[in-house]
This record gives sequence, structure tokens and C-alpha cells, in this order.
Amino acid sequence: MVYNKTKKVLAKQNLLRKKILAAAKEVMAEEKSGNFSIKTIAQKAGIATGTFYLYFTSKEALIENVVQELYTELLALIKEERSHYSDVFDKLQASMEVCIRTFLQKKQMAKILLKFFPEINYTVNNKFIDIEKDYIRFVKEDIDELLAAGFIPPQDSLVSATAFVGTFREVMLSWLNNEKPVDWELAYRTLIEYNMRAIGKK
Repeated sequence: MVYNKTKKVLAKQNLLRKKILAAAKEVMAEEKSGNFSIKTIAQKAGIATGTFYLYFTSKEALIENVVQELYTELLALIKEERSHYSDVFDKLQASMEVCIRTFLQKKQMAKILLKFFPEINYTVNNKFIDIEKDYIRFVKEDIDELLAAGFIPPQDSLVSATAFVGTFREVMLSWLNNEKPVDWELAYRTLIEYNMRAIGKK
């Protein structure tokens, strides 16, 4: 009986934690500066403010958890898509395609990772920098492989990877800011082809 009760308690705690994270995502997707209160999150989650602190030590800790969860989800989708290809050009293109599809389908994720998180002034902003560095490193490894095989012209792979990620992020951000293209398919292909040409694909 004690074991079953413990399982029920753990299940309830896990459910409450998920409710807090879900509430935070809703609020963060609509915020621009991070000036929301823990009370706002607690009310949306349907819990007492004091209960919040049983799961997260601060608002900053909550934000970090939300962003890490979303980034882990996105990274898993990218890795899954890339696993279907052996050609490095195809892997790079697949990475962009899955990001575009995911951000267009999951507007909440896109708003938090592309708009909300980079703009806040908390120390957790370093977390965003680390995440972007991870993705840049990911692209750099592909570019290094292409360079080693002689498939693209000599270049500084770190500069190219940084520009690759930056261009992608800025275009996606412009789409989120209601600068929506008239022809989605054309815009989608243009972004991908632009980045591929930029690293030297013929």
C-alpha cells in the first residue's frame, strides 16, 4: 500500500509540474519582456502561489526549464529527420526543413524560442546563447565534413555556420512578426536554397 501511495503522489506531482510548465508556455508565448509574475502563472495553472515554489525555485528557473524542454523537443525532431539521410547536404537541408515545419505548426514554441527568450534580460539569457551555440556547432560539423570532402569552397566554417543559423532565425522571426509571405512554398524554398548557396552548394 505504501508503494502504491508513493506512486500516486509522484504521479500527482508530475502532473502539477506539467500544468505549471504548460501555463508558463501560454504566458511566455504572449509576453515580450518576461514581465509576468509567478502569481499569473499559478493562477493559470490553477494552483496556489506557494505551491509553485515546491516545483521551481524562481521565475528564472521556470523559464530555463520551459526553454530546455522546447529545445530538447526540437533537437529530437531534427535528429530524427536527419537520420533518414546519409548525404551531408541532405542532412543540412533536412535540419532547416524540420525547423520550418515545426515552427509553423507549433507557434507557441516558435514565439518562445525565437521572440521571447532572446529578449529577456535575466541571467538565463545565457541559456539561449548556449542553445544557439549548440545549433551553430551542429551546422559547423556538417560544413566541416563538406569541406573535408571538397564539396564546397574553402571557408571559415564557424563564420559560415553562424551566418547560416542567423539568417534562418531572422527570416523565421520576420514571419512571426506578421511579415508573412504571399507564397509560403516559394518563401520556404527560397530560404533553404539561399542558405545552401551561401555555403557553396552548386
